Amino acid sequence: MQSDGSPTSTMDNTSPHSTLGTPNSALARFPLLIHLSLLLTAMIWGATFVAVKYVVERTGPEGVLLMRSWVASVCFMLLLGLTWRSVPKMPSAVWRRLALIAFCGSVVNNVAIAVGQSYLAAALASLIVTSNPIFTTIFSRILLGEPLTRRKLSGIAIAFTGFLIVLLWGGSDANFSVDNAIGILILICAPFGWAIYTVLSKPLLADYEPHVVAGLTTILGAIMLAPVFLFTPDVFSDAANLGWRGWLAAGTMSVLAIFVGYILWYRGLRRLQPSQVAVYVYLVPFFGVLSAWLLLGETITGWLLLGGATILSGVVVTNSGRRPAARDSGFGTRSD
Repeated sequence: MQSDGSPTSTMDNTSPHSTLGTPNSALARFPLLIHLSLLLTAMIWGATFVAVKYVVERTGPEGVLLMRSWVASVCFMLLLGLTWRSVPKMPSAVWRRLALIAFCGSVVNNVAIAVGQSYLAAALASLIVTSNPIFTTIFSRILLGEPLTRRKLSGIAIAFTGFLIVLLWGGSDANFSVDNAIGILILICAPFGWAIYTVLSKPLLADYEPHVVAGLTTILGAIMLAPVFLFTPDVFSDAANLGWRGWLAAGTMSVLAIFVGYILWYRGLRRLQPSQVAVYVYLVPFFGVLSAWLLLGETITGWLLLGGATILSGVVVTNSGRRPAARDSGFGTRSD
């Protein structure tokens, strides 16, 4: 918020706390790096569903929540401690927004994934999250006023077609059934929460570094989840007895998926519109089924490869063309 009470433009990357939007920024000079980083994020998140399935079968949903929230939070605490100069004083309005973002992105998203995947196969679970671009597009239009061009809508439709190909013919576990109804209903809350997380975070990235927003929301989310472990003390012994494979899976779903993945997601979100970033979620089931084939020996088909190529085409269409002019979304983030 400016001193005269008017909101700061949320698309302005000239903030003193901003480095990614400056002309000398690597991401500004090489925009392809943004898309490659988002592609890497989709790969990590696809593999995460295999990791979560492995851990949830040995510790239950509580163990997944413990390791996803607190292991990632410790990583962010260390990073924020090393880069404390990039963590400015924030007004109370920003802290309230961060708390809401943390609830949607860390609590709702992680609980839905942990509990929902106790009912579902890893490949199927990775497919559910692909409803995220639809939710994100709706919320971004309503809350941020993001223009929805024909190119964007066409790209989203192409990517969704690829998702349907993977869903219907991508593999033995990549299909819906009545038996999976409970898990599906629970897991669908994850992309809903993540869409709100993405859209509400966008204005903050004009004034604060991606790792700061990602770190603070992850830590706040872990604090919100802490009471769960008071009622399930056995989860700590279950986690300690996982073995090296279990901890490798835990590292994938926490250090890679949250610590690395969230930072890369926010870096992309800082430079692109929410719908442009969210469309990469359509690649998650492709990499999810591919990971299940590589790590669990599940069958891979030509349909999966075709679906993945179609999704990637939709991503390219959505993110190509002339960028829209920056506009004020009406969300102020600074009061100093």
